[in-house]
Amino acid sequence: MKEVGIKSVLFNQVKDKRIIAFMILKGFGTFVIVTGLIGLSFILGPLNLIVKFEFTPMFGNTIYSAVFCFLLCVIGGALEFLADAYIKYLSSEKNE
Repeated sequence: MKEVGIKSVLFNQVKDKRIIAFMILKGFGTFVIVTGLIGLSFILGPLNLIVKFEFTPMFGNTIYSAVFCFLLCVIGGALEFLADAYIKYLSSEKNE
């Protein structure tokens, strides 16, 4: 029976190692989106009512804080979109 190592199991599915870097970038984009959404839910009020947590706006103004959290969502979405596009490109490049 053939001996199988941990490294061969983890990297057998991924032929190009650049895909792993783009997966990390996609995960970071998802983290930024979720951070922005949680910030928006604190700023706009629904999460304050559920958690009973007093929220102080980041910039001293609710509008600036909401715009900042919205920009976090947009930037995170762009990172996730670009990383996903490169993952699909690299995967299709190796399959052809």
